[in-house]
Amino acid sequence: MQLEGERRIGLGTLGLADALIKLHLRYGSDEAIPVVDKIYKTIRDAAYDESVNIAKEKGAFPKIDKKKHLKGFFIKQLPKEVKEKMAKYGIRNSMLLQAAPTGTTSLLSGASSGVEPVYEFEYFHSGRLGKQLVYHNLYGEWKKIHPSDARPDYFVAANDLTPEDHVKMQATVQKYVDASISKTVNAPNSHSVEDVKKLYMMAYDAGCKGITYMRDGSRVGVLSRVDDTTKTEEKPVTTVVGPDVPKAPRPLMMEGVTYMAETPVGKTYITINHDENKEPFEVFITIGKSGSDVAAMADALGRMISLNLRLSGGLAARERIRQVVAQLTGIGGARSVGFGENRVRSLPDAVAKVLARHYSFRVNGIVEDSKPQINVANGNGHTNGNGLNGHGVKVEVKDKESASENIVVMQQLPIKEAITADLKQGTETHLFDICPECGSGSLAYEEGCRKCYACGHSEC
Repeated sequence: MQLEGERRIGLGTLGLADALIKLHLRYGSDEAIPVVDKIYKTIRDAAYDESVNIAKEKGAFPKIDKKKHLKGFFIKQLPKEVKEKMAKYGIRNSMLLQAAPTGTTSLLSGASSGVEPVYEFEYFHSGRLGKQLVYHNLYGEWKKIHPSDARPDYFVAANDLTPEDHVKMQATVQKYVDASISKTVNAPNSHSVEDVKKLYMMAYDAGCKGITYMRDGSRVGVLSRVDDTTKTEEKPVTTVVGPDVPKAPRPLMMEGVTYMAETPVGKTYITINHDENKEPFEVFITIGKSGSDVAAMADALGRMISLNLRLSGGLAARERIRQVVAQLTGIGGARSVGFGENRVRSLPDAVAKVLARHYSFRVNGIVEDSKPQINVANGNGHTNGNGLNGHGVKVEVKDKESASENIVVMQQLPIKEAITADLKQGTETHLFDICPECGSGSLAYEEGCRKCYACGHSEC
């Protein structure tokens, strides 16, 4: 009844950045703003005029109150002739320009999405046929004609823009949209709290209803900038051992326990094997993306933990596990699964939770001896010249089961094609994350949403 009574509609935007490229206008520039302004004003006026014409023929939307509707801040900005017709006939739709997300549609059509700039113009795509350099459609066409020329400034990627450029573009579009729009503001790592405050106030003063803020380096992705200066150093836990440290041989058969954990990179199986004295001996970490980069990293993590356990001398095996848990606990990635105590921030965090549960460690900033308490997650200035601002407003505890009761036979996992996305080596790189669907390192954050350039996966 609500939908029928108001009849809100909207198609969203597709290809704005591409249109500016074809016009040789740099996204966010002073030359581009008037063009974008004219485009969206034309769309607004045409949409509202046609909806009034349909209302004349079929009637206005049921919940309309003409007097109140005509007093709305957005409606007051419409052309005089449209408002005069609206006062007489009403309007068929209460809202006409709702910004539907176009992330998946843009991937299918090969166009830029929403009001966002192009995320990146060239990157490497790795698959069964090898590594291949992939270009953005328009940039690829230009590159064929100008193979040796430097890239023109109108080919500007998201991370090459200033945060203010992003806000100016969003505010220009928002002025002609009757609903809120979503746009990602990419900011440099050097952005301070005061810079963020100024940016949000700029967006508010300009009439934006909200922004999605992404600071470079705030989320660790598969790829990061080459000039990244945010690396932190941690003091390693040192163990005094002899000059030659033998590795304990592995028996032919071992007892073990396998845990299943839902992680941000997919369902993960973590196997802990013990020696005859029930001491931890090795750890296997398996993800259902065989052959992918994420599976390789999981395997490598398991191998390093196992090697640590099998080297003789120094700390006892359980103490080594305690140190592993201390190092892995709380490591965060771009996304997480679960809530509260069951929240898993990354694959390493999941491994730490499983090990802590199995060996009755409590994880709460530090690792202590206790019964396990962490369960693995299963599974607008404020005026615009008329005294109004841009918005039209005046100024569970579970005991560990015995190993013999909890043995799980590992099943062979389905094999998926390894699809990875890298960026051109030797140049500045931009942030991508691992796609939870295909395991590719090509998950980009756009339109307030994450989408994969390799398989089309979208989290919206």
